[in-house]
Amino acid sequence: MPRLLGRLHLLKRLPHLPSIVVVFTGLAWVLLAGCAPMALPTPDRGALAVLPTHTPTLPTPRPNQTLAPRPTDTATATATVTPTPSRTPTVTPTATRTATVTPTATPGPIASALGFSNGIIAGFDAAGYTLADQQVVGSGRNRVIASIIEPPSIEGVVNVGDKVPRVLVYRYRTGQPPELLFEDEGSDQTIQFAGLGYRWEKPLGWSDINGDGLLELPIWAANGGFCYACTRLYILQLVNDQPAAAGVTRTAGSSVEVRELTGSVPALNLVTNPLIPRWLTDFNGDGKPEIAVLDGRFENGFGLTQSASPEIMRVSAWDGTTYTDVSRGYAGYLKDQADRARLAVEATFGQALPGQDTIGRAITVLIAYELAGQRAEGWTLFWQLSDPVNWNGEAAAGLLEWISRIRDYLKGQYDRGEPFAPWPPTSPGVFQPSSTGEGLTPTGEATAGPPAEPTPSETVPLDAPPLDTPSPAAPAPADPTPTPGS
Repeated sequence: MPRLLGRLHLLKRLPHLPSIVVVFTGLAWVLLAGCAPMALPTPDRGALAVLPTHTPTLPTPRPNQTLAPRPTDTATATATVTPTPSRTPTVTPTATRTATVTPTATPGPIASALGFSNGIIAGFDAAGYTLADQQVVGSGRNRVIASIIEPPSIEGVVNVGDKVPRVLVYRYRTGQPPELLFEDEGSDQTIQFAGLGYRWEKPLGWSDINGDGLLELPIWAANGGFCYACTRLYILQLVNDQPAAAGVTRTAGSSVEVRELTGSVPALNLVTNPLIPRWLTDFNGDGKPEIAVLDGRFENGFGLTQSASPEIMRVSAWDGTTYTDVSRGYAGYLKDQADRARLAVEATFGQALPGQDTIGRAITVLIAYELAGQRAEGWTLFWQLSDPVNWNGEAAAGLLEWISRIRDYLKGQYDRGEPFAPWPPTSPGVFQPSSTGEGLTPTGEATAGPPAEPTPSETVPLDAPPLDTPSPAAPAPADPTPTPGS
């Protein structure tokens, strides 16, 4: 009550409040006065007996069960901006090249004949070469093949341009690439596998020619020139692990090699040592043919023409290591050549000296006797044959003076005991020897037994026409007449 009086007192201090506020305020004080403690009724304790002993509650959530968050607690997901897909360019298809069918190369005639090929053989096939002849030794699985291939010809003309016959020697083993053992130098216009004698019907092929237990193959070649060394014979020999052949002992080694036995490969060797192997002849009948060798030391000697130059055939035989000059053991063969040359000179006596040929034949007599080991006898015979008094004149001016100068030059060598050799050439040529000739004389002369006189088919007349090309198919003439001009 005191609080109420205080509040009314306060209202009285608010003279400016509107009257309606005063009325409502008074009603509020009346209502509040009825709420005083002295006006509240006494609670009825007996009513508690009818109330339930406990009030049911909501079930307790099970453990580990997450209640859904309230909407206000859930963060609003920020919308992810989806990029607008860019347009993928359409790939222009690449044109697929149609596979070109590569034709299988057809082997050429040489490759087909040999049964194998490589770059060298393919090159010759492409150039139009053909297989002319071949010599094979060994089995099909392991063999050595020597082939002569020839270039194409146009209207019957062989060796067109720079294309010439070639020799190729291969070793071929099944499952392995061919192995080139030998290739000639490509300088000859005619090549043949050689047989016995100046002419032959059948080549020897791979055989043990010299009796050393190895296989040899003789080859005859000519380069078409007009010189002593333009026609030659060379012999190839298989060494090391060569294919076995009947009657031949195989030597130890891991590979096959080819070596040349006569020293005439390359042909340039004959410039420094002009002893030219020409053909195989079994002079003594022992089954091991010797080589007839043309002595080229006097080619164009003393200024004579090539056709008039002194010429003599020597003999070379296998000594177990190499072919060696054994001419001294074949004195009969040498003196036979000297006799034919002497007869040709004597046939001109009493006439005018006909020409250079007669001078050359007289010198041939001297050389043949020297090689036979009869130097003094040969000198006496030469001095008589070459005496200018034997002719009553000369067919060409200067011939008699020419032979007199040669006589004086050789006499000086005879008196000094020097080997006979021509004087230095006024214009050096390819096959002209040195001034003394000493370095051209073969060394290591072998001592041979009594020689078997050559048959007529083995002799070489010195006044014969030029030598033609040997033909394997031609029958042996009764008296072949090769001359150094072939």
